[in-house]
Amino acid sequence: MTLSQHGFDSLATLSLSTADVSVLLRPKTLRIAGRLGNLALSNDNPAYTFREEFNQILSIQGQNFADFRYETYDSEQGPHKGIKSSVYLNAASLKFNFLKEPLRDIHLFVTQLTRLKGLYDAATQAAVQTASTIEMDQMRFEVSIQTPILVFPSDPVYRRDFLVMELGKIAARSSPEQRINKITATLNGIRLVSSLHADGNVVSLQMIENIDISADILQVTGIDRGTDSDRPDNQAC
Repeated sequence: MTLSQHGFDSLATLSLSTADVSVLLRPKTLRIAGRLGNLALSNDNPAYTFREEFNQILSIQGQNFADFRYETYDSEQGPHKGIKSSVYLNAASLKFNFLKEPLRDIHLFVTQLTRLKGLYDAATQAAVQTASTIEMDQMRFEVSIQTPILVFPSDPVYRRDFLVMELGKIAARSSPEQRINKITATLNGIRLVSSLHADGNVVSLQMIENIDISADILQVTGIDRGTDSDRPDNQAC
């Protein structure tokens, strides 16, 4: 997909190599699975010429952008008794080159699409209504997103120097059992690195290295407050 200004100048090209989605309907269950292939956003604006390694605004590190799956179950039968639905997402690492001028023009282009506001408002309202009906204590989910990478070039036209921020691998999963739902979330490998090029040599400096964050959340439902007034509905550690 090409983003054009006034129908003439090309601002950027958004490409998605492949996209496969399958839907399986049964009397009491639903399964939706999909895979998104290589995703890329490149700068095509003739007003800005950058070094080749920075001209790709957005790219992925890996073969596929994302694998996802959503399933609903018959919560009264089978191995998923007590579980009504599950969500699975495995996403590759996104690399984002911060190019101020092209991003500004793309932002202006998007803000001019006022005719899409009605569609956006309708989709937002539908999403809110759907979310209110989801019972989180009966949903199992597993999410894994490889570390997003932000690259800040010092001078994308003439120099190869840059600052890299790796936001860390994101992982979260839930284990609902009867009235207790345990959620584990981690953020691993946060890094901030500068890379300088001079006389054919590369000098890297680690400013932030391998910071890990983890959290465990325990959600309890159906607590009898008449006999157990001190136990919290949610605990985090």
